[in-house]
Amino acid sequence: MSTYPGCRVAPFTGDNPATVISLAAPGDAVLSLGTSTTLLLSIPASDTPPKRVTTSHLLAHPTEPGAYIAMLCYKNGALAREMIRDLHAGSDWATFNHLVEATPPGNHGYIGLYYPLPEIIPPNIQGDFLFFSQDSGTLASVDSIPSTCCPRAVLESQLLSVLSHITDILPDAAPPLRRLIVSGGSSVNETILQMAADILGLSVFVIDDGSASAEAACMGAAKLAAYALRREVGHSTRFQNSTFRSAIQPRDPNTQMYRELLDVYRLAENEAVRIYETGNTNENPKV
Repeated sequence: MSTYPGCRVAPFTGDNPATVISLAAPGDAVLSLGTSTTLLLSIPASDTPPKRVTTSHLLAHPTEPGAYIAMLCYKNGALAREMIRDLHAGSDWATFNHLVEATPPGNHGYIGLYYPLPEIIPPNIQGDFLFFSQDSGTLASVDSIPSTCCPRAVLESQLLSVLSHITDILPDAAPPLRRLIVSGGSSVNETILQMAADILGLSVFVIDDGSASAEAACMGAAKLAAYALRREVGHSTRFQNSTFRSAIQPRDPNTQMYRELLDVYRLAENEAVRIYETGNTNENPKV
């Protein structure tokens, strides 16, 4: 204990839970679109706990009794997006965005999973894995997909993976998520924000003050210290989160289409893992 009169010593937490304290309330998801992609899911207290899965971290919420934080981490976030931008869009984001918007949701059946570095979800996989999905649900491994489809492919595969693993974590009786708070370098790209809204089916919010996003972990740590002091003196422990602006709303027809595509994406991810481990691309699995 400190020898300084009036000094309080409070528990500490890590940078990711501190970010949740700063930016989100239970029922929110925080999606950081930086070099890596990280999803922090603030799950309200419930009689039914979140599901335990090996591809996520599950943490106790530091300031909400009975609540949880689930965390998904992807090493190849901006690394893969920038690789596709450079290869297929002349290293230009405006061209990348145009190609995304010129292709329909579902990408004419083309699926591309891109892992420049060994990935975390799914574990250790590396390389490019390209597929074509027939209307019947048959998935065929292919050597290439049209260059114009690659920008949409990388966004759809990354965000469908997030949706897939959110679905795995949330208990069956969980209330719907309220909103998606997006931070990181790609949060200024409205084409990517629209894709996130459509695939995850959530209203996307961005932080009004960019510095609040950059210093979210520090702000959350300060709020945790305030939380401890307020509990000690018997005051309310609820906090006012950062100020957001609503940037993008989901388009319901697209959201429904992506829900229907989710099983095909899961098949593609499983097939990519099998190909990576065995080198065999001869099978054409079905949903």
